[in-house]
Amino acid sequence: MAEMIKSFRPYVTWANARGAWPDMIFSTRVRFARNLVGFPFPNRAEPRQLAEIRRQAMAAARDSGLFARGHFLKLEALGPLDKRFLVERHHVSHALAATVLAAGAAVSNDEDLSVMVNEEDHLRLQCLHSGFAIEGAFKAALKLDEALGRALPFAYGSRFGFLTACPTNTGTGMRVSCLAHLPALTRLGQMPQVLESLSHLGVTARGIYGEGTMVLGDFYQISNATCLGRTEEEFCQNIDRVIRNLIRQEIAAREALLKSPLKLRTEDAVYRALGLLRHARTLSYEEFMQNVSLVRMGAAMGWNMGHDFSTFNQVTLLMQPAHIQAAAGRELDPAERDAFRAELLRKKLA
Repeated sequence: MAEMIKSFRPYVTWANARGAWPDMIFSTRVRFARNLVGFPFPNRAEPRQLAEIRRQAMAAARDSGLFARGHFLKLEALGPLDKRFLVERHHVSHALAATVLAAGAAVSNDEDLSVMVNEEDHLRLQCLHSGFAIEGAFKAALKLDEALGRALPFAYGSRFGFLTACPTNTGTGMRVSCLAHLPALTRLGQMPQVLESLSHLGVTARGIYGEGTMVLGDFYQISNATCLGRTEEEFCQNIDRVIRNLIRQEIAAREALLKSPLKLRTEDAVYRALGLLRHARTLSYEEFMQNVSLVRMGAAMGWNMGHDFSTFNQVTLLMQPAHIQAAAGRELDPAERDAFRAELLRKKLA
């Protein structure tokens, strides 16, 4: 097994369910897109320029003092499993993992801060916090942005703000997102209307790994659709209002599921899901996500699921395909992976 994976902790601090509304908001992320003066955007830069951007970015991250005992990674030096592991930890994107050019990532020791180098933009600075924690994540991300900005010349225009490869990121370059778990709204068939209403509020909903990814386990990544026309604080306030409204809607949907004639069907579905997670002998990741979603909802409704949200959050990360192979210590074919996942989950939920 790659030494890179072994260097990461098995327990992820930003998934510890200690923030507000942990039953509905898995995590909060604030991300800044930044580019360096004097270099083309990554899709037009020469290999030597990409290597120099990475050198400067990594040096700035090291010198910031925010990555003590952290991880400084060159993507081309990593194997496919390493890269998939980093995607599953939300430290690199699918696009960055797929690049064959000079790219990198810096990840703090407790994994709440990370920097992607030479993805769509030269830098993507990110902070992840547990639960509903927009203010805290914003302050931490801003501290990282200011620390690197003192060492690196960020491209900025007086008219448009921070300059980025994609026009939708120009301006603040900031995305505020919450990974929201909305199983009751999904079960009542209300999510299509919810998603349509979000589009009118300048907000977008994506899959669990961000842009271009599918929704799994009723998790939706809710974020601002554009970065221009408002201040960073205003974008934070707008997402805060949207998430609080989603929380109210999900609570109402859960209350509806607790009323007859839906209560018995809901309770039956939840406890069947719990039984499957505890006793299955083979389990795909998609099937795991469908069932852990129901069990999380049952715990939120006050039913005894045997574990707290921190446990469910951690296993949600640990049951991902690359994490399963990391736990096994070797590459597994799909059937072996599903069997090992079921075995590991039985131990975690015993």
